Amino acid sequence: MRYACFFFLVLFLIPSLPAAAQINIKTYTSETDTFYWKRYTHIPKPLKVNLKRFTVSGSGKIIETFLLKHSDQFPQFANDSAPQFSIKDLKKSLYPVRINGDDFPDIIFSGFSGGESDIVRIYINRKDSFELVFEDYQYISKYEAADGLLTTMQTGDPGYGDNYLYFTRNYKIKQDGGNPLFIRGKQVVAYKYTEEPVSYFPQPLPFIAKKDTLLLRASAAQLNEPFNPRLNTFGNIIAKYRSKARGLALAYKSNGKGNDWYFVEIFPDASPTASILYDIDKMPTFIRGWVSAMAISLSEE
Repeated sequence: MRYACFFFLVLFLIPSLPAAAQINIKTYTSETDTFYWKRYTHIPKPLKVNLKRFTVSGSGKIIETFLLKHSDQFPQFANDSAPQFSIKDLKKSLYPVRINGDDFPDIIFSGFSGGESDIVRIYINRKDSFELVFEDYQYISKYEAADGLLTTMQTGDPGYGDNYLYFTRNYKIKQDGGNPLFIRGKQVVAYKYTEEPVSYFPQPLPFIAKKDTLLLRASAAQLNEPFNPRLNTFGNIIAKYRSKARGLALAYKSNGKGNDWYFVEIFPDASPTASILYDIDKMPTFIRGWVSAMAISLSEE
């Protein structure tokens, strides 16, 4: 796995758990790991946009023109070690679109990076060549354009291999004399086995934790076992906070008898002191999960 090792939650939970709550690692199995993930609908992977919807006419000729000058930037499609990826596959990964509002079609590459993950690259047509102006993993999950100008975009990263987090990254595009500037906005992360809310609020509600401690969970339930040695966490716990976290409540669920939960997005101004998360230190990250209704105070402002 390409990511850093996970944070350890055991020290934070031992005071609140009975000794019998921890699964003996010697008898730990994948079934004890995943039994609770099977009881609810998981959040979906980030949407992958069909870029063919945005391509200009005469795409075949434009792609050929692009490859005449820039095929050397895609050695992974002529690599004997990856024979399943050919020049034919490369052409299927190129999308002539209009990015900066001029009369010259630009190019988006979305496909095989040469490694385990896919990659997105955007090239601006400079008449006699194409300039690489953007690159990110893994694919485009939102794409908004008007009058030949790309205005907003989002990339989705569902991970690969043993990865277990879903990331989305937002970008606003400002045009400066034909030069698009990609301004990175918020990054959102969620554990892939997070429970999907049945419905969302029309407008998110601001919240703040009632105390300095807060547990963020993958589902609307208090599950403090079994111990998961792979993630170094107990039950369905995603992260623990030791400062007054705040954010937005996005949805609500009641299990009856006061067992109420909110699906939230926690702002990055409070960092978890322990979590199963990775790659959240590279840019401010908004973290999604479930919190007990008793642990937070809502505001309609």
